[in-house]
Amino acid sequence: MKILIIGGGVVTKELLRILNLKKNQAVIVEKDPNKCADIGSKYDVIVINKDATDISIYTSDISMPDLDAVLALTDRDEVNVFALTIAKLYNIPLRLARVKDPKIAELIIQLGLGIPISVPAVTADLVKGYLESIREPQMLGVFGDYKLFRITITETDKVVGKSLKEVDLPPDTYVLFIFDGINVKIPDKDSKLLSGNQVMVLTKSDDIIKVFKG
Repeated sequence: MKILIIGGGVVTKELLRILNLKKNQAVIVEKDPNKCADIGSKYDVIVINKDATDISIYTSDISMPDLDAVLALTDRDEVNVFALTIAKLYNIPLRLARVKDPKIAELIIQLGLGIPISVPAVTADLVKGYLESIREPQMLGVFGDYKLFRITITETDKVVGKSLKEVDLPPDTYVLFIFDGINVKIPDKDSKLLSGNQVMVLTKSDDIIKVFKG
């Protein structure tokens, strides 16, 4: 997976520590040269020492169409929204931003820019969970004949924009809840699966990836 990470702070460093950088290619954009030097010396990643609002990053420094994910993890909401906006223009499958203002988080959802994570402490494990479940469901556990999966919905998925009643779920399959980055909802048959939603699915089926991803 090719990942662009905006910001070189604590969350980014922790994420790099737990990511498998042999399987994932990461590019970090950070304006502080000291942080750039620190990250570059510790991790096998590409580091770009520029402000994330510098448009040349997206037009010259990085091949945006090749990216699988853009993670905006700075402590500035406006910068993170800017990064998601650029990512949406390039139809990057996974777009995630750390936000402090709940109103900004709601705006990100309304505009379809991506996934806002507005929890008191954005953790690297939470971000890693999104990355791991973007391409295929992540199995979290086995309970008798049932398996519990975490699935992140992207714009290219078979089920995006559909309500649960429009999805041909296998027998003995239950969508337990939907997380939009702000709220956890217990869905009903009219609940829609939107890009950026993370869903928990309990099922006996081994083909759940085909149902959601196509």
